Amino acid sequence: MVDFLYDIYRVNQLGEDTHTYVDTDDDVIGVFFVDEADDAPNQTSDQDVADRAAAAQVPSFASAPNLANTTVAAVSNRAVFDADDLTFTALTGDQVESFDIFKDTGTDTTSVLMLNMDTATGLPLTPSGGDVVIVWNPSGIWRL
Repeated sequence: MVDFLYDIYRVNQLGEDTHTYVDTDDDVIGVFFVDEADDAPNQTSDQDVADRAAAAQVPSFASAPNLANTTVAAVSNRAVFDADDLTFTALTGDQVESFDIFKDTGTDTTSVLMLNMDTATGLPLTPSGGDVVIVWNPSGIWRL
């Protein structure tokens, strides 16, 4: 598979009112790794964290870390979303092949899936109890 923005996220950013709009500057944005052997991401049908099997979330939704210092800026005629690098402390679990970025409302049924990334350096990864750091690309996490 390749990195993708979930369809529901893209549609809602353009004003669709069937799901929660995401304000990437001000909303809480979380990240968890995905064990695709337990649940493969689906760009068109997955909408919120409840669509991701609990067994596939590493760490679980309730323990997923949040991005800090998120920004959106215009760069070379594109909107660029970025944040500080992210550390998963003492990560354990099954092998993971990708990670999901989502709006964290505190409830899995309203926490909108935004992005699935599987081309990041170091994936797939088998967590062994140590810290895992996602170092974002210097040009941002994603651009529109």
